[in-house]
Amino acid sequence: MFLQRRKEKFLDLPLASKLKYIYTSLIFVCIFCNLLIVYGIFSREMQKTLATLTSQTVETVSQNVDSSLTTISKISTYLLGTTEVQNYLRDMNHSEYAILSKQLRNYLYLTLESMPLASSIIVMQPSGVYEGAARYNLPSIQPSSPENTSWYEELTSQKGAPILTINAGGYLSFEDDKNYVTLIRLINSTEDARPLGYLFINISVDSLLSFAREDDSDYSDFFVATESETILPFLNEDLNLWLQNASIDFRPDGNMITLDGNRYLLLKFQTSSLDWNYIAAINYNYLARQHRTFLVISGTILLISFLFFILIALGTNRLVTAPLYQLMNAMKKTETGDFNHADVTPYHDEIGQLQNAYNDMVDKIQQLLDAKVLEQKRLRTAELNILQEQIKPHFLYNSLGAISYLVTSRQNEKAYDLIISLSEYYRDSLSKGNNVITLSTEVNIVKNYLKLQKVRFPDIFTDEYEFQEDALSYRIPRLILQPLVENSLYHGIIPTCDSGVIKISIFTDAEYLFIRIADNGIGMAPADLERIWTFHANAPSQSFGLRGTIERMKIFYETPDICTIDSLPNEGTTITFSIPLDKTEKQDE
Repeated sequence: MFLQRRKEKFLDLPLASKLKYIYTSLIFVCIFCNLLIVYGIFSREMQKTLATLTSQTVETVSQNVDSSLTTISKISTYLLGTTEVQNYLRDMNHSEYAILSKQLRNYLYLTLESMPLASSIIVMQPSGVYEGAARYNLPSIQPSSPENTSWYEELTSQKGAPILTINAGGYLSFEDDKNYVTLIRLINSTEDARPLGYLFINISVDSLLSFAREDDSDYSDFFVATESETILPFLNEDLNLWLQNASIDFRPDGNMITLDGNRYLLLKFQTSSLDWNYIAAINYNYLARQHRTFLVISGTILLISFLFFILIALGTNRLVTAPLYQLMNAMKKTETGDFNHADVTPYHDEIGQLQNAYNDMVDKIQQLLDAKVLEQKRLRTAELNILQEQIKPHFLYNSLGAISYLVTSRQNEKAYDLIISLSEYYRDSLSKGNNVITLSTEVNIVKNYLKLQKVRFPDIFTDEYEFQEDALSYRIPRLILQPLVENSLYHGIIPTCDSGVIKISIFTDAEYLFIRIADNGIGMAPADLERIWTFHANAPSQSFGLRGTIERMKIFYETPDICTIDSLPNEGTTITFSIPLDKTEKQDE
C-alpha cells in the first residue's frame, strides 16, 4: 500500500520533476553498474592472469623436480657397478669386510657431494646389514628384511629400474620427522647378474621444493601429495585443514575459496612420472591490494563522468520540458473536439517532428471520422437495398403459383414439400431479426431457395455442396449466400439456355474461413468485373445483390481484400470470400 501511494505521488509530479528523479536514479544505477563491471573485469582478468602464471610456475616446479630426480637416478645407475659397491655386497671373509665397508663409506661420501639435493645414501645387503653416508644423520631402519616391505615386489618387477617412494614406504625414519623422497634400486652382480642388495638415496622434500615457496611469503603457498599421503603440506594451517575436509574438482582456471576473510586461488597440476599432485595457493587479497590504485583511478573517472552527466541532464531537461508542456496543452484541446493544428516550435528537431506527427494525426483522425460516417451511410443503404432485393413479392407469387399447380394436378406431396421449403426459407431469411447467423442456417436458406427455384426452372441446374463440418458453426452476416447463388442462377446459368451446376464450398485453414460459390455459366468480361469492384451506393440495380454483398462483407469484417472473383466469358464464375478467423466466431455449443 505504501509503495502504491508513492507510485501515485510520483506519477502526479510535473514532467520536469519526474525527469530529474529519473535522471538522478539512472545516474546512480549507471555508476554502480560501471563500478561493478570494472571490478568484475578487473577480478576476472587478474584471476585469469594469476591462473596462467601460477600454472606455468607449478609446471616449472614439476619439471624441475622430475629433472632433479632423473639426474640422481642416472648417478645411481653409475653407482651400482662401481667396485666399492660390488665388492661390499659379495660374500667376503670378515676381515676383508671391514676394509670394504670403510672403502664403500668413503666412496658414498664422495658421491653425496656430487648430489647436492641428496641427504643420505645407503647400500644394504639382503640380510639387512648396510653401510651409508649422510650429510647429518643416517635414517633409522626397521629391523626387518627388505623382502617384507611394501615395495619389494614392485622393485623386483622393475628389472633393475628404480622406484620412488616416500620414506622408503615407512622402512626408513628420519630424526627431523620430515618427508624424504627415497630412490630405491636393486643392485645386481656385474659378473653373473644375480641380486646382491639394495641402494637407497634419500632426498629431502623441503630441499627438492625449496625454490617453489618462501617460508615468510604472504603471497603464495604450496602443497604436494600423492593419492594416499601428504608429501609437503601448506605452511598455512587453515589451508591444510580446509583441504582435509574438502572434496573438489579443480577447474582449468582454478578454484576460488575464502578463509578467515582472505580469498585464495587454488590451482592443481599432476605429474606423470611421480604421480604427484601439486596445489598452489595464491593470496588473492594480497595481490588485489597491490592493484587498488587502479580501482581508485577508475572510481575517480566515473565520478567525473557523473558530474558531467548531471550537467547534461539538467540542460536537456530545460530545453525539452517547456516545449513539451506547450505541446501537451495543445493536445488537450482535442478532448473538446478541437482538432486544430498545434503551433509550438518552427524548428525541425525532435519536438518539431513530434508536433508535425501530431498535426498529421489530427488530419488523419478527421479523415477517419468522415470516412466512418460515410461507411455507416453506405452500410445502411447496402443492407436496406439487399433486403429489398432478396425478399421480392414476385418470388412469393411465383412460388405460390407453382404450389397451386401441384395441388390442382394432385401432386400433394410435392406441394406440401414446397410449402415447407417456402416457410423455412422465409423463417430463416428473417432469422427473428438477427443480423448474424451461423453458416449452417445460411446454407439451409440457400437449399430451400434452390428447391423452390427448381420447381420454376426444372432441369435447368443442379446444386452441389462441399462442407468442412466444423466450419458450418461459424457466424456470418445474414443473407450472404442467397444473393450470390441467385446471381449465379439468373446471370450465369439461365442465359446459357442449357443446364448448369452451382457448387458451394465452405472450409478453413490455419488463418482463414473460405466461402466459395462457383458456377459454369456464361461468366463475365473484364469490364463487368470492373463495374462490380467500383460499386457505390447509387449504382444501377443490375447485379446489385453481388455488389451489395461484397460491400457488406468488407464493412462488417473491416477487411478490404476479403473477396476475389475469377471469371472468364463462357467459362463460369468463382467467387471466394477469405474471412480472417480472428475476426469471426463460432456458435456456442
